[in-house]
Amino acid sequence: MIAKTSKFSLLFILLGVCIFVKANAAENPDWLKKYQEHEQFGNVYVVKTIERSGGAYASFLVDRNGNKLTPAYRDIGKFSNGLAEFVTFENHQGALGMHGYINKNGKIIIPAIYRGAGEFKNGITYVMYPKGKQFGLTYLDTLGKEIYKIPVELFPNDFLIGKAQAAYVAYHDCQEDFIWHVNGNLTTLNWDFGRYTEVDIKKAKEPFRFYYHGKFGIVDKNMILRVPVALDDIDLIYKHSGRGLARVRYGKKFGYVSSKTGEIVIPFLYDDTQKPSLGRYWVKKGNKWGCINKKGETVIPFLYDYAGRFMDENRASVSLNGKFGHIDTTGKITTPIIYQSASYFKHGVAMIQLNNKYAYVDTTGKVITKTWFSEAEPFREEMVVTEKYGIFYDMSPDGNFQFKGFSSAWKATLIMILLSALLFIPYRFGFRFRKSRS
Repeated sequence: MIAKTSKFSLLFILLGVCIFVKANAAENPDWLKKYQEHEQFGNVYVVKTIERSGGAYASFLVDRNGNKLTPAYRDIGKFSNGLAEFVTFENHQGALGMHGYINKNGKIIIPAIYRGAGEFKNGITYVMYPKGKQFGLTYLDTLGKEIYKIPVELFPNDFLIGKAQAAYVAYHDCQEDFIWHVNGNLTTLNWDFGRYTEVDIKKAKEPFRFYYHGKFGIVDKNMILRVPVALDDIDLIYKHSGRGLARVRYGKKFGYVSSKTGEIVIPFLYDDTQKPSLGRYWVKKGNKWGCINKKGETVIPFLYDYAGRFMDENRASVSLNGKFGHIDTTGKITTPIIYQSASYFKHGVAMIQLNNKYAYVDTTGKVITKTWFSEAEPFREEMVVTEKYGIFYDMSPDGNFQFKGFSSAWKATLIMILLSALLFIPYRFGFRFRKSRS
């Protein structure tokens, strides 16, 4: 019984070996032996010949019978979304190999006009190309249609061709990339994220902002890099941002990106900015302040030495040549620019200063107080305290005021007068009494 079991076991082992050898022979036909590398993708193979002595190599796409479907290419990558990247040989003029994409029939779907490229993921890939003195990067779909082009021209000090270093795996030019040294660290124009980071990126409500060795970049949920890793700062806490735009900095200049898409909406043109209000963005250029809208269009000229935020009553305090006044959101002057200072508006009024005296104006610039005060303050509550000649008054927004009290100086004076009176009266009565007795 034991002998029969052993025979059956041996028979099953021999049968399994035969099946494995047959399957392996079917998967690896004899014609594959002349190639040093191969990889199967369905009914086609990517194969490669490598001359170990001279280092020359060539890649082909072949069918299951070994028939070549393409001419010799320097490299062919993995198939994904029905396409594989391929790299041409250098031509007789010494031009570098260029990257494109073929389908499983060997037909060129996206021509080899790019300096670098990547593998398709979810129907999207990136390609790199020379753009002036820089390398540019564009995302394509499987038909070669452009989806998004990174505006590298806005980062003129980065991604320079002259400073790029090519990096690739030997005999695999499809895995080529370009790297740059920035502040002692390596960076790249194309960015690849780990699996777990991708999960976080896709869960984020807004485009994902990430940090790498002192620089920031922005990527969206489709893993498209909207801003390369070149930003010096992003206003992550929205101290200077709002209304759909986030402030960013490149070098010493500021611009804005869309909080929704992550794209650069307003380029790096400005020396300083303020938090936006009432749809207006105060920005500084050439030592002057002006206003732009969400599209970056100038809506108030760059005229002012100082500008306050637009607040209540659609008014902002501005300064020109050392004088202050107010303008509205169209740039119209509503309070003449003639004062020593002009506060923000609250409850429809603002404080002004002229000749070291204070008063209040309404939104038309009309002075609503009947007198000028030696001390005053802008409205915060419904009443404000003012002072004239050491006497305090409660001021209401309609310009009316009422007595509140005396200053400490006045109080001290009154006390002195009272003490003097108290001392003088006894002396006076005593003098009269002595005179009457004599």
